[in-house]
Amino acid sequence: MAATEHVVAIIPSLPASSYLVSMQLFKRHMKPAWTFRSEKKVWRLLPGAGVLAVELRDTENKLTEFAGLDITTGVAHWQSLQFEDKWWITVNKIHRGVLLLQQFVKPDMPTPGKIFAVDVLTGKLLWQNNELSYMSVIEDTVYGLRNTLTSEEIVGVNYRTGEATVTFPTNDPRVQEINQTVTEEKFMLPAAFEESEENSNQASGSILSEAFPSDAKAPALIETRSGKHVVGYHLDSGTDEKGVPVYDSHLKVVDNGGKILFEDTTDKGVYTTLQDFYFVVSGMLLYVRNSNEIVAVRLS
Repeated sequence: MAATEHVVAIIPSLPASSYLVSMQLFKRHMKPAWTFRSEKKVWRLLPGAGVLAVELRDTENKLTEFAGLDITTGVAHWQSLQFEDKWWITVNKIHRGVLLLQQFVKPDMPTPGKIFAVDVLTGKLLWQNNELSYMSVIEDTVYGLRNTLTSEEIVGVNYRTGEATVTFPTNDPRVQEINQTVTEEKFMLPAAFEESEENSNQASGSILSEAFPSDAKAPALIETRSGKHVVGYHLDSGTDEKGVPVYDSHLKVVDNGGKILFEDTTDKGVYTTLQDFYFVVSGMLLYVRNSNEIVAVRLS
């Protein structure tokens, strides 16, 4: 099997290329709540407003499309959304039910360009702005940078309509505020696992450490309030044909007593030990499996 790379940090009927399937063979007693498969690679996942925005890429043909899945059920609210530029575009942020996407101007020097706003529940394009590069969104306003022949300026537009509401120069004091990143969705990312006597949860940490093999690479942990915790790690799997080290990635769900409730090998022959392919949101563990499958496990 050729080595791969991790890529990652939501209709009436689904085509064969992207569909829900029931999982039959998983270790332990927990099973996935839903899965979503695609012939394209799952490139980015972005949760918000109960929806998982999914960026899918066909790297060979340089085609990108987007889908919106219900986080709880995995049912697609919409899918196969494409734009005029089929490649140089990416999901950016979900704000108050609006998915903001960014297109890049030049493939060889990806300077941000057009902004697109999509209703995250319907997949309907609400507006687009061909002059602004995305900066931030605060309350009802999306801020972007507009370049003219002689100057640069900040323009604020309504997040739902795209109508311009404010304009000011780049040396305005308000620029500092809009550059601050605000996360609307409360999702949990893995943190490096380091057993320490100074850890406030020392007893739990000692128990959870037993879930990691002794040769685990880059062990990481997501601690939840449900009494179920997610541990992730990589194991050496040799080298590729050029002698470059590759790894297999693994996930487990463990309770407070250290009992393994669920486990899965999420990918094989990857080049990185980054724990960037899973997170927890709305009581669900969401992760990418084999680069083209999204798996959801209910933790609460």
